[in-house]
Amino acid sequence: MLVGCAGGTDALSGTASYLSKFPVVSCPPDGMNNTCLTNPPGSSNAFIVKPANIAKFAAQVFAQRSEEINKALDASIAEKIVKLEKADAQLTGKTSDSRTSSIPFTPLPADAKPLAVIAAGSDSDMPHLETLKKELAKFKIDSEIRICSAHKQPARLESVIAEYNKATRPVMLVGCAGGTDALSGTASYSAKFPVVSCPPDGMNNTCLTNPPGSSNAFIVKPSNIGKFAAQLFAKQSSEVNAALEASIAEKITKLEQADEQLAKKQRTA
Repeated sequence: MLVGCAGGTDALSGTASYLSKFPVVSCPPDGMNNTCLTNPPGSSNAFIVKPANIAKFAAQVFAQRSEEINKALDASIAEKIVKLEKADAQLTGKTSDSRTSSIPFTPLPADAKPLAVIAAGSDSDMPHLETLKKELAKFKIDSEIRICSAHKQPARLESVIAEYNKATRPVMLVGCAGGTDALSGTASYSAKFPVVSCPPDGMNNTCLTNPPGSSNAFIVKPSNIGKFAAQLFAKQSSEVNAALEASIAEKITKLEQADEQLAKKQRTA
């Protein structure tokens, strides 16, 4: 995974993500920098503002491949929850049993097919969700749509995350909640896999203002969700890798052909 750290007009992340066979995440030194989000289709970098959340996002990316990282991620999630429970107990005088539990590390099968979970707060955004499914399918990535509102169904969202934490295939969750996006931030706190926001209302700063520990990244354009997922899974799936290579080559060829056609017209004019 590459972390792009360029201020001002961030060309670094967008350029790197166009050609890379691995995920690129922007974390600019100047903080909230919208240029990390306004790249064209094909420049598929995600954006995380807080450095603390870069580290956790990276752990979620690699947790299914490394037992050491998996344990560190488990410990980090549990530590923060226990601290909150202790703080509450000091205020109220009441104690409660911690609900944290670790899942034993299990190496992924060599032939495990990647999965993108498209999680939405409502089925009213179905056109956006179906667009995401189509973009993911271009890179031979299976996807499932789940409805689990953080505001209306917090227990259900927690249950869905626990379900995919036990998955025996590579997983990425795409959070698709508009308005105040609580879904992505809540999911990313306890997820053992990466969470990327792609809200139906487009440029939504609430996807970026979560506290440390809520480690979702943000991608505005649905077309870049498909490519980012392909970059995430390319080393685990030869089929996804081939689709990613073909997509990169196709776009470059189109640009070269367009330039050649313009040059011919100008020479004969």
